[in-house]
Amino acid sequence: MTAPKPPPSCPPAPLPTLSVVMPNYNHGHYLEAALRAHLDQSAPPLEIIVVDNASTDESCAVIERLAADHRNLRLVRSGRNGGVAAAMNRGLREARGDCVCFSAADDLVAPEFAGQSLRLLARHPAAAFCFSDVAVLLGDSGNVRRLPLFLSGDARLFSPLEMGRVLQRHYFNFPSHSILYRREALLEVGGFREDLQWVADWFTNQVLAFRHGACYVPRVLTFFRVSPGSYSARGARQTEAQRDLVYRMLDVLESDAFRDVARAFRDSAVVPELRPRVLLWLLASPRYRHYLTPRLLARLVFRGPWTVVRPYLPDGLQRAARWIGCAPRRRRVGGQAPRGLRKGGG
Repeated sequence: MTAPKPPPSCPPAPLPTLSVVMPNYNHGHYLEAALRAHLDQSAPPLEIIVVDNASTDESCAVIERLAADHRNLRLVRSGRNGGVAAAMNRGLREARGDCVCFSAADDLVAPEFAGQSLRLLARHPAAAFCFSDVAVLLGDSGNVRRLPLFLSGDARLFSPLEMGRVLQRHYFNFPSHSILYRREALLEVGGFREDLQWVADWFTNQVLAFRHGACYVPRVLTFFRVSPGSYSARGARQTEAQRDLVYRMLDVLESDAFRDVARAFRDSAVVPELRPRVLLWLLASPRYRHYLTPRLLARLVFRGPWTVVRPYLPDGLQRAARWIGCAPRRRRVGGQAPRGLRKGGG
């Protein structure tokens, strides 16, 4: 008797194409390493678009030299420095890929960054983006701090409802430098609101997650450089400007374009920063006080002070505190200890 033939297996879905957008302003000394990390991906990008914000250093010369050997790399010059969000939107309009990522000129990506993220998005076409665990490059020291999120033991999709539940239990910001967006979903939401300045990507990420869900890879695939002069660090230190951006974000959330996700924002108790001053800002304004739920109040009271004192603590104490704080999530997903400071980019 002839054995029955196994059913034909479905061929894997083709990988979406990827456009890399890299805003740049006077990061010429980092650019070549950042660009080569994308050029050397196991799943090469369709194109790399560097949007230069009127740099005055050697940035454009570095890009043009590399572009002479790589046809998928091109330079887009801006006549003035209109800010990071404007550069990201310019690159988004120029992009032709199915997906797009926005990589800072001083960041690095692992060789499997694009491949792993694109394969997961191919399996879950409803998701608006894919994100992964984070690692921080500590300036130019060569030290790397890995910061796993411990959201799942395996790569997976979080539906919009699941994403809301996760954010209710655990406060974290989607690491924009590790995100691959579906270009159409990003265009549909209007890209990045330039009036929200340094919280523009935070707002867009939350909207997309609550509308479409997101994929997650529990691996460090990108390396984000932190330095005292970075754009986000400067913004966080500008107290009045940050308060005004929180208020503006809440106004935008109540507009017709985003009213469908306003309740998810509030129920999940998400804010652009988790410092005690946000509690004072919300309490001081009758217009925005409704956003202060018991969950958000608890986060600001019990976790907010940690965000203030953390930068002043020795690194070993910071790692120990994170190890204790992540214990419940780590046990749930079977995760291992996050590796702390070590030399190199791995």
